[in-house]
Amino acid sequence: MYRRRWLGLAGMTLFLAVLAFFLRDVIYQTVIVPLAYLWWVFRFYYSLVPQLLLWILLLTGVFVIALSNFVPVERPGRRNESNRRFAHGQVEMLAVLLARVRKGNYYKWQAANRLGAIARRLGEMSGETRRPGIRDEAVEKYLDAGLNTSFVDYPRPANPFQRPVPTALDLDPKAAVDYLESQLGE
Repeated sequence: MYRRRWLGLAGMTLFLAVLAFFLRDVIYQTVIVPLAYLWWVFRFYYSLVPQLLLWILLLTGVFVIALSNFVPVERPGRRNESNRRFAHGQVEMLAVLLARVRKGNYYKWQAANRLGAIARRLGEMSGETRRPGIRDEAVEKYLDAGLNTSFVDYPRPANPFQRPVPTALDLDPKAAVDYLESQLGE
């Protein structure tokens, strides 16, 4: 996917460079000349305004801004409901986290860490010292990577054209969730 995106970007850049070369006179007449004229008109009218008036306007603006910082603003009864942050529960936070898994290694590791902690708690509730009888090796490695490693242990390749190295975090979290649900059923 990355290679296709980079090739498309390179092709588009090459096409636009060739197009700009052939349309340079048109762009000069339709864009550069009108902008230069507007700049000339602006400088002409700016030079007509006396410097004393400009300084008075500048100092008045600075004074108004400074004064507005010292005046208290009271707005009783006006609350912005959209700015209020609501606390998310653990299940909702896990659902948000699982939705972000495709965004990068940090989110993959964080999901594996949370699911590993859940597996550990299930083992503690059932009286086992290890995770509750995991028979699936891929899920075992996934939960172990979440609990005993850090997301820094799984860096992205420096070369954008290089494929990432497969890791234990590449397992679909749905498989681990299905396994944990089956453990709850038992």
